[in-house]
Amino acid sequence: MTNNSVQQRKKPSVGLVVLALALAVALGGAAWWLVAGDEAFGGALKGLGGSDPAEEAPLPTAPVTRETIEKAVTGAGEVKGSATEKLKPAKWRYFSSFDAPLNKLVRAGEPLVSYTYGDPLVAPYDLVVKSYTMPKAKEELSQDEHFVEVERVDTVHIEMPVSESDLASLAEGQEVDVAIGDQAPRAGVISNINQVGAYNASGSKFTVTVDVVNDGSIWLGMSATLSVKVAVAENVLAVPVSAVSGADDAKTTTVQNADGTTRTVPVTTGISDGTLVEVTGELNEGDLVVLNEVPSASDGEAGVITTMVSEAAV
Repeated sequence: MTNNSVQQRKKPSVGLVVLALALAVALGGAAWWLVAGDEAFGGALKGLGGSDPAEEAPLPTAPVTRETIEKAVTGAGEVKGSATEKLKPAKWRYFSSFDAPLNKLVRAGEPLVSYTYGDPLVAPYDLVVKSYTMPKAKEELSQDEHFVEVERVDTVHIEMPVSESDLASLAEGQEVDVAIGDQAPRAGVISNINQVGAYNASGSKFTVTVDVVNDGSIWLGMSATLSVKVAVAENVLAVPVSAVSGADDAKTTTVQNADGTTRTVPVTTGISDGTLVEVTGELNEGDLVVLNEVPSASDGEAGVITTMVSEAAV
């Protein structure tokens, strides 16, 4: 075999050269995309309203403030008559007429039952007649068979379920703020605390009865909200409850410094109104504390903040 033949066999073809060049160009483009394309893609997203992954959202904070905090036990219930009773007619009388409407206010002293002779049976207090059983006109009345069933409404009461953890803060005779329907709040008083509770997995509930004097504007069946003030702390440092982490003697809050850095400060908590909590520790009024909140999406919008309330702080 001649030398020319060997050289001719070793000489690459034009097709292989073109294929090699094409592969080199493709690999170079891929390398450029990995290095520069990511930055370009991120810029494009930012231009379309997206966020730059390299940018961190600012921490949610709130200032330490000086407040008066009131802790209250709250609840709701239905307005009911303070007593239910069956009024008996007078002995040795004959029935003439029933003179009171059903399910409407009857004032004390107004007639309920008229007899064929003598004074009528009158309401002994403000009441609502729920039902009655009377004989035919001019027939004799029997105290065993005939009655007027009434609910007393000169004083009404509301039964409020209370958790066992709040029982130590309550006592019979304690004053209560009562808001009935859309009326202005008025004063009530705890008349009874039932010492037999109803157990459930989330904690037992006990019934607290609150009495309210009725000026005639309160109707049976109305809704009522109640608030019992159990503690007050005046002119104290306070932070949102979500700014406190930990429990018992290991509670802390995170303070954001002026340069953006943060530091952890041990705190002791006092009373809370459910929104703010009293704190003591190495804090000053105006310090910024970091809230334990996380961003969540709502209705397709980003950046909505959800507060993580610390039960230990409350």
